[in-house]
Amino acid sequence: MARLAVAMGDPSGIGPEVLAQALPGWSASEVLLIGDAAVWRRAGETVGVTAAVRPARRPEPISPEGIPFLDLPTEERWEVGRMSPAAGGAAARWLEQAVRLALDGAADAVVFAPLNKEAIIRAGYRIRDEYDLCASLAGVTDYDEVNVIPHPGGGDLLWVARVTAHVPFREIPSLITTERVLRTIRLAHRISAGAGKAAAGGLDDTRGKVIPRIGVAALNPHTGEGGMLGDEEGRVIAPAVTAAAKEGIAVSGPYPADHIFRLARAGHLDVVVVMYHDQAQIATKLIGFERGVSVGVGYPFVLTTPSHGTALDIAGKGIADPGPMRQALTVAERLVAQRLQSDSV
Repeated sequence: MARLAVAMGDPSGIGPEVLAQALPGWSASEVLLIGDAAVWRRAGETVGVTAAVRPARRPEPISPEGIPFLDLPTEERWEVGRMSPAAGGAAARWLEQAVRLALDGAADAVVFAPLNKEAIIRAGYRIRDEYDLCASLAGVTDYDEVNVIPHPGGGDLLWVARVTAHVPFREIPSLITTERVLRTIRLAHRISAGAGKAAAGGLDDTRGKVIPRIGVAALNPHTGEGGMLGDEEGRVIAPAVTAAAKEGIAVSGPYPADHIFRLARAGHLDVVVVMYHDQAQIATKLIGFERGVSVGVGYPFVLTTPSHGTALDIAGKGIADPGPMRQALTVAERLVAQRLQSDSV
């Protein structure tokens, strides 16, 4: 049974609300919910759910007495539906506690409800995003984020990895190097291998383990049209694909970015590697936003969160969809099971 440390997310957003709907009755894992008891009660009232909690310091099974809960009250004022450094600071502290539990061996996975990066930074944290925060606590330097959505092509999960992410668009070409593309392919292969069945026609090795089929997107329109619209495909991306293939990774490309997700939808790919943020996000939000999950890669513990943000515009209205939160919990459980199986081999 997986042990999940679950951070409540930004209290001014929808995180507490979706958790109040997702966690009650959750039985597949041991859980420790970390946040503010007053915020939790208010979230339950908002969505019409009575979710009792009981004091705990480590993940435990949810019981009729309530959800195991570590109460870390917020001390500053903040308002539901408004970005606030006070709320960002509280969310960061709850996430930090969850990470410490995982580093201490008390939890197998950290699952967190949506955060607001701006609020955390304005609270005084010198980080790029929440993944930086977790990495600084864990002492890792080679880490990244992968998105997961239900596979539209008959498989189980479609994994989407980005060579660059939260950077200004003008900086993207200079950041795309053969080394970065190859690193992203390797990370995507590592996190997706064995985490679920492949789409129709997937590959199996001699041990019956799924080998994810990875497609790599081009940077330029029409794959650069032989250099007429840019040369990154031949100069940078294709060498990375060739190098990864020599390592035994089932990878192909580069494919035109406006076509690669059609290949995935047709069941030909299990993983898509893109060059920048919006190549991934536009497609995944159209195909599977309702169940999208972001997965941290390179950490000594499993790390998942819903792909959507804090949705301040609907916070406090009780209309947020808890589906992605449930999916984040489910994906965390599956990745923990994958790790435990790998450790036992």
